[in-house]
Formats: sequence, structure tokens, C-alpha cells
Amino acid sequence: MNEIEFDMALAKFLDDEKCEKVNETLYQMIRSAFTAGWKAAFQSDIGKVMNIEGRKE
Repeated sequence: MNEIEFDMALAKFLDDEKCEKVNETLYQMIRSAFTAGWKAAFQSDIGKVMNIEGRKE
């Protein structure tokens, strides 16, 4: 397999519906973990300095 064939196969894989679903699930997991960390930080001392209550998930 040469570089062009590889790139074409990768593009086809990334355009697949299953890959889209996996990527969306992974993104949501990462976002949830980040949000949990963010909320935990605002319950610590930094929460006394900054206010994110107006922000929605």
C-alpha cells in the first residue's frame, strides 16, 4: 500500500457512519470528564475567585 492508497483508505474509514458515532461518543466522554474537573475546581478555592454559574453545558 502506497501513501496515496493509505490516505484514501483512511479518508473512507473516517467518513464511515460507525467512525462518526465512535468519535462523537469519545468526544462526549472527554467533554464530561473535563466538565467534571472544571466543576470540581470551582468548588475549590478558585471558585471563590471565578463564577461560571451563567455558563451551560
